[in-house]
Amino acid sequence: MDDTTLAGYIPTYGDRIAARRFCLQHNSANTKESAKHSMLEKLKKKMGISGNDDDTNNQETSTGRLKQHYGKHNKWAEKKTRKVELGWIHEGKQVRKRKGGGTRTLDVPKESKKADILQYAKDIFFPNGKNKLGNFEAFSHDIVDYQEETIFDDAITVGELYSVLRMGVLRFYLYTKVPEDKDDEECVRGESNVSKDLLQNNMHEEDKQPPQTVDTEAFLDTSEVTLGPYRGEPMADQLDDTLLYEPDLQVNEDITIISVLFPRTSSALITPDTAGVSNTFSMSPPTSTGNIPLESATMNDVAVTSTDSPLVHITVKLHRVNLLEEMIAQFKGPVLLKHPLRYTYIDERGADHNGVSRDVYAAFWTQLLDHTAEGEDLRVPSLCPKWQEEEWKSIGRILLKGFQDHGYFPCRLSPAFTVSLIFGENEVSDYVLFESLLLFVSQSDRNLITTALKEDLSEDDRDELIDLLDRLDVTALPTQQNLKGILLKVAHKQLIQKPRYACEKMSLVASLKEAFVSTQHVLLMYEDKKPTTKKVLKLLHACPSTQAENQSFRFLQQYIRGLDDVGLRRMLRFITRSDVVCVEQIDITFTSADGLARRPVAHTCGPVLELPWTYASYPELRTEFDSILINNTSYEFSIA
Repeated sequence: MDDTTLAGYIPTYGDRIAARRFCLQHNSANTKESAKHSMLEKLKKKMGISGNDDDTNNQETSTGRLKQHYGKHNKWAEKKTRKVELGWIHEGKQVRKRKGGGTRTLDVPKESKKADILQYAKDIFFPNGKNKLGNFEAFSHDIVDYQEETIFDDAITVGELYSVLRMGVLRFYLYTKVPEDKDDEECVRGESNVSKDLLQNNMHEEDKQPPQTVDTEAFLDTSEVTLGPYRGEPMADQLDDTLLYEPDLQVNEDITIISVLFPRTSSALITPDTAGVSNTFSMSPPTSTGNIPLESATMNDVAVTSTDSPLVHITVKLHRVNLLEEMIAQFKGPVLLKHPLRYTYIDERGADHNGVSRDVYAAFWTQLLDHTAEGEDLRVPSLCPKWQEEEWKSIGRILLKGFQDHGYFPCRLSPAFTVSLIFGENEVSDYVLFESLLLFVSQSDRNLITTALKEDLSEDDRDELIDLLDRLDVTALPTQQNLKGILLKVAHKQLIQKPRYACEKMSLVASLKEAFVSTQHVLLMYEDKKPTTKKVLKLLHACPSTQAENQSFRFLQQYIRGLDDVGLRRMLRFITRSDVVCVEQIDITFTSADGLARRPVAHTCGPVLELPWTYASYPELRTEFDSILINNTSYEFSIA
């Protein structure tokens, strides 16, 4: 009704408004209730339940019937299979997808038992009963759970395991292993073959028959020796089964190295490929006759029998961003100390002809002394919970290997700590202790100590000195007479006592005493290795042939003269990849690069610096070198 018609029945205007509001509210409630009732009826009809039940009198009966019917027709309740993941572990190592392994997901009946899972795994990883490793029956095999524990109860089903473990997806592994008796048989057969080949070689020597060429095809698949958790960048379809790097993993157990047996008169050499990136070996033909047997051995058992030349180079692949942890993991065994090493950075193009190796040791000690050491100009290792005995021994081996192979020694390491490491703390003199302390503290504290030992301090300086000693845990009141003795005790505590555990463990493996006759030789080594302006300028060797080349070379000398200690280390690191003096000469060649293409290029293995002769002024050279030396990407290997 409109308002005029409704006024004939309800004369008062306010009553008409109240009546309309009541009707609207009542109509809305009926609409919602009817919608609910309609939806419930549709649900009952769809599930085959009679819609004649009285909602008031038979609510419990109808609800119970609904629950029973819903549970009866639930598709998940009817499901008879469950998803499981299957992987393959061979000889204790998980097999990657590209080698026929990986992690596979499949639906199996909930009643499946251990024998059924074993059959599934056999069908997946050993199609037709074999793969490239051999026949399935040639290995001992078992099924282990997600914790790599053997499932002893053969009667337990997948459904029961899901009920007990309540995991999202269960994972099982096919665990295969070569039987021990088969290993022994192959080992004996290998020794017998080696003896026969050696005897045949000796007979060929006596008969002086013409030499036979070596079949280098035998080396194509086995001549690469790679250390480290990295096995090559994964493809896009391999990311689902890529194993995470574990620093505590003893990687030496997973290394296979090829030992090549030659007669003593053989002149055969195995040298790395000149490209330096493929990490393969090439071999020149031997002058002696006879076949060359190859035998695989673990790293701990390998012995190179040729006395004429080294036959094996071990290539260590590293990630630059995780260099510290990966190097410590690699050197946890003494094996790498016995063989020549070559390094390569993953995703970088440098070929190691000493340049990459120097960079690895320099980068390692830079990271260690920057992140886990105390002190300013000179530092000592700081103990941290994650590094225990094996880690500190590994650091000691890295120190020894870098010094033996490339003469690299981290000169930012405190001389007091170094003398204690090599000769023992009793050989650390008061002079070495005090001088090391002065470079251990900051420059302002160093000036304050020097002034306090020479003259009386003002009231403000005396307060500063007391504050310094308080930071060093000194409780005695300093005077000009006892200050030197207090500082010697502080130096002994900070440089000897606090890093004592690290020093003891490193000294067990870093046998450097043979390289240094006395503590004085250690101090002389520091003087020789530390880069100074005079030393760096003396290393440069150039033969400019034009006025422009001579001018650019003078600009370079002027730039080096303006560098501080940090700048000199960076400059030396850019050219030689070592922040200490490890080379006898730096050759300078000149290029005509100009414009956007103009830049200095360092060939670190030489080492050689390509210097453009197109600099019109010294500020141009200074600007370019400053931008290069402060940029971390400048120290990556972009050319081979």
